Amino acid sequence: MSRDFPDWIDAERAAQAGRRFAGDVRIEWMPRVRDLLDAPAPDDVIEFEIAASLDRSPGSGHIVRLDVHVFGSVPMTCQRTLKRYMQPIDTRSEVAVVASEDELAGLPEELEPKLVPEGRLKLVELVEDELLLALPLVPRDPDSAPVENAGDVFERAEPEEGDNPFAELARLRGTDD
Repeated sequence: MSRDFPDWIDAERAAQAGRRFAGDVRIEWMPRVRDLLDAPAPDDVIEFEIAASLDRSPGSGHIVRLDVHVFGSVPMTCQRTLKRYMQPIDTRSEVAVVASEDELAGLPEELEPKLVPEGRLKLVELVEDELLLALPLVPRDPDSAPVENAGDVFERAEPEEGDNPFAELARLRGTDD
């Protein structure tokens, strides 16, 4: 496991310098993700690569851009079998760092905005955000077989012979007329 990245970066300065960051993040350092997983081990990690750059657009100044790649696998509970499996993760996204909501209007649609009012960005939080977006809503092990339809498992019930309560009601109604 490598921990060759800073806790915080000044996104604008990193973009001006064309900095790149890479490493492994322990899942235990990401509480929002950790609570969604199936008992991650203390040494479970997710890998990331982040490249910072400036996009200069005529008339709109510049955009601090982060190309984020998060990959690895995380332990989850399959909702078909209720057994643990390793969910593969490989996600890429393009993030625009903005200091205020006013800057959101001028962003290209392909960029995901990341609001950082103080200008300092915590790399582990960015990786955690991207990992949360990559997790499936309903985890299913790709190797698990689909559950049979309930119609295939249970026999269809045949109507029982006997008195129909509505027939009895119709008979009673007919005598009162």
